[in-house]
Amino acid sequence: MDKKLPKFVGTINIPGDKSISHRALIIGSQATGIVKVTNLLESADVFSTMNALRKFGVDIIKRGKDYYVYGLVVGGLKEYNGTINCGNSGTTARLLMGLLSTYPITINFTGDKSLSKRPMGRVINLLREFGANALPENKNTMPFKFLGSYVGLQNDQKLNVPSAQLKSAWCLAALNTKGISTLEERFETRDHTEIMLKYLNANIKIKKSKNKKIISIFGKTPIDAKDISVPGDISSAAFMIILALISKNSKVIIKNVLLNPTRTGILDVLKKMKAKIKIKNKKIICGELVGDIEAKSSNLKAAIVPEKMAPRLIDEYPILFIAACFAKGTSQFKGIEELRVKESDRIQSMELGLKPLGVKISSTKNSVKITGTNSFKLNKKIKIDAKGDHRIAMSFYILSQVLNKPFKIKDFNYVKTSFPSFTKTINKIKKN
Repeated sequence: MDKKLPKFVGTINIPGDKSISHRALIIGSQATGIVKVTNLLESADVFSTMNALRKFGVDIIKRGKDYYVYGLVVGGLKEYNGTINCGNSGTTARLLMGLLSTYPITINFTGDKSLSKRPMGRVINLLREFGANALPENKNTMPFKFLGSYVGLQNDQKLNVPSAQLKSAWCLAALNTKGISTLEERFETRDHTEIMLKYLNANIKIKKSKNKKIISIFGKTPIDAKDISVPGDISSAAFMIILALISKNSKVIIKNVLLNPTRTGILDVLKKMKAKIKIKNKKIICGELVGDIEAKSSNLKAAIVPEKMAPRLIDEYPILFIAACFAKGTSQFKGIEELRVKESDRIQSMELGLKPLGVKISSTKNSVKITGTNSFKLNKKIKIDAKGDHRIAMSFYILSQVLNKPFKIKDFNYVKTSFPSFTKTINKIKKN
């Protein structure tokens, strides 16, 4: 072993889950009363959602470390017909389109350079069933003018793609419609929206069978105001878990991490790769399963990750690709075409970064193969283009830490969209 390589040891907390933070603000804005949110993720993406809601009259005030959302009740948003800048946040854009689709508003939706390339056509098409629309017609990317419905049409739909953001947009639209709307989902996707609505006693019913899930929402009914505690983000924890697994003599404990089964695909895959991971202190907080994760240095084995896993770890593939570089054998990741339309083409971004380092990686439109290696090419200055993608930037930063080799990472500042304390957290557990 190279004695110059660092080890990573310690107990840490991870910032609040981004998905739940967005929803706490948005759903809280529709509650009857004041919702106190603890451990809200203070990142650029979440602030994009916060700033947009404030334009519709929602008071969101920070006191100490907590945020207080003053709900305006379902249907109570105040009129605003201006511009919403979603920054880099696709979640802000898609969920707010859902919420606003059943309000009589006209809004200009804009975003940064990266977000402006991401597809929005699917959510627009979904929301047309509620009476909303976007101009010009057939516009698939920002900027565009979004027109909410003056009626808020109750409707029944089938969701034909595995997308938690589409499902959540539908749920938020249905809150402000008359009558019962139903959505049939045939894929397992993140269910934070449904969990939070049930926790706040919204009029929502869920029926599950082996092959489908039916969500029914009775619109224009009250939502209770309750305190919401946001657990640590499993997607952010994944970077620290893999940092420990692929480093020598390392052991990291991450406290109070979200363990929602729709989000723990990363843990299932890593265990399949023979990772030394333990889950402790499980508990339910605000309807969500939470616990502590212990990760120790491991001799990883290659794995085949099937298409059906993709919805449960779509954001974790970049750092999982880094883990595969250290695994014995060739790992395969299938059915991951959604990575082509994230903040960057994540498959291409990872290939462009790993190949110059001597990693054997190949891809098709919807799959990737990576062969583990004991020998990286580190004899020159290493430059990585993150292409405005926070998860690409963080993945290569983890690799640079493990190899103890500085990388020059373009667009590293985008890390602030999801994990502002990323480097500070690593430095806390780094032992030279």
